[in-house]
Amino acid sequence: MRTEEWNIYEGELEELSPYETSYPTKLLLCRLKKEIDRAQVTAGTICNVVTKEAPMLIQIKNATKKGVRYVVDATEETLDALDKGKIKLSFEKGKMVAQLREANGQYGEKLGIKKEVFRKGMDPAQVANSLQMKALEAQIEEMAYQISAIDKNVHEVLLGQQNDRIGLYYSGLALYLEARVVSDENLRKQLMVQALKTLSEASFQLGLTMQSDIKYLANKEYDSDKKKRVQLIDEHISSINKSFEFIHQASMLRAAIYCEQGEMSAMSTVLSEYSHVLETTVVENARLLEEADINDNGTEDGIWAQRAKFKLDVADIKRQLTSEDKTFYIGFVEENANEED
Repeated sequence: MRTEEWNIYEGELEELSPYETSYPTKLLLCRLKKEIDRAQVTAGTICNVVTKEAPMLIQIKNATKKGVRYVVDATEETLDALDKGKIKLSFEKGKMVAQLREANGQYGEKLGIKKEVFRKGMDPAQVANSLQMKALEAQIEEMAYQISAIDKNVHEVLLGQQNDRIGLYYSGLALYLEARVVSDENLRKQLMVQALKTLSEASFQLGLTMQSDIKYLANKEYDSDKKKRVQLIDEHISSINKSFEFIHQASMLRAAIYCEQGEMSAMSTVLSEYSHVLETTVVENARLLEEADINDNGTEDGIWAQRAKFKLDVADIKRQLTSEDKTFYIGFVEENANEED
């Protein structure tokens, strides 16, 4: 679908300075790609294990039948349609079991999945998360495309402007970079927590600043000084653009850190919060800001007309990642064997 974005970010990340404006978004997309790749491997491993286990029950039941054999279908088509599968995987008290769907549509006896599936260090929770990521792959790729489009817009608009150093954001970034190279595990975790806290504070404070600037323009408070009216409008538009840029970067970096740590539910919460910011500040006020921004040409290709189209669909992803239901479906196909009598 949008695979070109994945390949670009994967290759560029190592050579990109963490202080580049595009770094947080590329880091997030790179980590998401790794999670999708890991999910693919996990799904394949599960299929292989079920392939070994499932025939024992099936062959006993169908021992007297001729011309039929069953295999696990691990193709993309099947994995992308998990809800149509015939093998149900459930996680019960830390153990994984499989159930085969009978001819009447009901699921039969529970079949324990042997420990071999976990030999590579996976635990049931990790397996569940990976299968969720696999099931959400198409939605995540679409979300990644939406994030890329927003990221491009943000940085193109501000290209050439002199940006002040945003202390909290850069402090959070520095803490994250330090955490990545610290050898002591406890210290590394502490630094990661502090980085997330600092980045969250940066987003919150910049969000308040952005709301205040928008309110200033909406209430036409610049009319209080007729001589400086244009200057005051330009200053607040510049402040709004600047706040938006660093809210975007701080949100992407927070999401990337959570993704890197395997905390996919927390990542989805961050992106959901950011989606709300986009809708309530940028999209809802696009017309007002278009009229106030001297750099906007007022056409469909204008800065704020483009931003009015911003969309970041994360509600369903968040719902599924935070759901307590850890049941997944993997299909198997029935093939007619050409046996000679």
